[in-house]
Amino acid sequence: MTLVWIAITIGVYVISRKLSFKWASPFTNVVFLSTTILIVTLLLSGQSYDVYEPAKDVITILLGPATVALGLPLYRNLPTLLARARRALGAIVIGTLSTIVVAVLLGSVLKLTDHVLIALSVKSVTSPIALELARQLQGDAALAASVAVACGILGAMLGPFVLNTFGVTDPFTRGLALGTISHGIGTAQAATEHPLSGATGGAAMGLAAIFTSFLLPYLLPFLI
Repeated sequence: MTLVWIAITIGVYVISRKLSFKWASPFTNVVFLSTTILIVTLLLSGQSYDVYEPAKDVITILLGPATVALGLPLYRNLPTLLARARRALGAIVIGTLSTIVVAVLLGSVLKLTDHVLIALSVKSVTSPIALELARQLQGDAALAASVAVACGILGAMLGPFVLNTFGVTDPFTRGLALGTISHGIGTAQAATEHPLSGATGGAAMGLAAIFTSFLLPYLLPFLI
């Protein structure tokens, strides 16, 4: 059964990718569309997530090599990255700070619980780091990881649309924005647009995670 679900997942991904190229829309984003189709398939088949989980575990193993593979576009575009490093670093710092402050303050206005506020504060870093940061901040690690994944999908869906609306076409800038606000999922979306976008997104994702890890434990007590 595990092999069947792995085959179904690969097939759904291929179909979603073809649809995303044919009809460009936030709702045809590959990650969003694949996830939606798989959920609907599980519901229609009457199968629980427990049945799918072994297939998920096998596929998740590939995340490690996929992350390491991000180093290849980084290497190929290293001169461009270094030439614009100062401005890029400033943008990442501002983007990381703003996403933390805006999310937590908005959550405070809505009177959300501290556990939710902590989850919102780590929403823009990759899930393993969000999970560990939430634990250190005495938050709900599972909730933080779920929020990070959800925000990654939303960022990959809506990020390109927002950038297009404001006329942002530079691959470097687009990758920087997507990698900073929606970590690995946004970086994957950036990589489909342009090799330089993927390289910049990978660098932004890593630097934003490092910056958040050092800053958040000191910043969060002032916001909550």
